[in-house]
This record gives sequence, C-alpha cells and structure tokens, in this order.
Amino acid sequence: MKNIAHIFKAVIIICAFLVSSLGTDAVFWEDHFEQEAKEDWQHTGKDSIWTVEDGFLKAEIQAQSQWSPIFELYQFIAYPGPYNDFTITLETVGVARARFGIAFAKHFRNTVPEVDEQGYYLFFTNDMYTSRDGEILIEPGQRWNTDELQEMVLSFKDGRFQLSADGEPRVDFTDANFTHIDSIAFVLAGFITEDVNIGNAWVDTFTIDGLAVSPLRKLATTWANLKQEP
Repeated sequence: MKNIAHIFKAVIIICAFLVSSLGTDAVFWEDHFEQEAKEDWQHTGKDSIWTVEDGFLKAEIQAQSQWSPIFELYQFIAYPGPYNDFTITLETVGVARARFGIAFAKHFRNTVPEVDEQGYYLFFTNDMYTSRDGEILIEPGQRWNTDELQEMVLSFKDGRFQLSADGEPRVDFTDANFTHIDSIAFVLAGFITEDVNIGNAWVDTFTIDGLAVSPLRKLATTWANLKQEP
C-alpha cells in the first residue's frame, strides 16, 4: 500500500509540473552550518581544510610557496548555475592572517579549448581582487580594515556587482563581460611572505535570495525527498 501511495503522489506531482509554466521561480536558500552537507558544498584545492563546527563553517589555509598568493574555494553546488539577479548574505564572518569572502566565477570560452579560462571577482571581508585562471591580480584592488563583519551583503544582476558591509555600501560597478555567474563559492586566500602563515576563517550563516529554480529542478528535488519517506 505504501508503494501505491508513493506512486500516486508521484503521478500528482508530475502532472502538476506538466501543467505549470516552463519559466523559473526564485527561491530562498539558507545554511546555518549545523552539519556538513557534501551534497551542497564542494571543496576545490589542496592547501585548505573546511569543517563545520559549533554552527560555523570554519576554514584553514597554509600556502606551500613563499611570496606566492593562492586561493581555494568551497563551492556552492546545491543549486547549479548559471546564476543571475540574486543576493548573498553572510552573517558573523571573519578571518585571521588571510582573506575570506565570496568568489563569483565566469567561464570564458576560447576558440582554442586548451586555453579556456575562469574569470573571478573575489570579495573579501577586508579586500577585493580579480583573478584570471587561478592567478590573483593584485591591482586594481580595494582595501578595508575589517577582518570581521557582522553582516556582508553581495548582490549581482546583469553584470552589476554591489557590496555592503555592516550596512555601509562599499562597491557598486558593472562588468559587461559578466552577463551571469557560473559558480558561487566561499574563497579563502593566503598571501605568504618570509614567514610561515596559516590563515583561519569562519562564517555563521550563508543565504541566497533570488535563486532561479526551474520546474524540472523542483521536480527532481521533490521526487528525491519523496523517495526518502518511510
């Protein structure tokens, strides 16, 4: 009987989606980091460690090369891109002996596949830089003396980037090359000089308002939850 009930529910859900529009709906997504969720996040790199402890996402990085800036990512994969017209909010976010924040990436296709590149805007609590294909471009950049923030808000729409920190507007510019964002990730960067430098970072809450979710994506998520029901 349970199997019949599940099948009946699935038929109703599928029919509802078939009669719905083929457009997209904006949804709100929130993570309080109460437990690790590998289906939502993916670490990229080899010089950092990311853990979920006491309601915080925590990270540690140690660069292996002197005088060489590196950055590693903790990518949001719960809802795959591309993304447009959304706002990210970080609460209780901070860093020590490094830089920490949000990375927006776009894949730039080239006529020669071997030289396809990723372009990044890196928005840290205390800095902003650009990156091309994994190399941080030190200039131009902006600097603020705020390693720790109660709230960091970052919005993107049709190439326009807006950043505010603890209610203060910091950045507002448009890049016509960024018509959308291919990936969103936490970014932790280490800048090593003559001393060994282990950087640490933490964040309490991560939210996205305005995620575009298609009916097909909703159907897949609903069906996955339905299969997990007893």
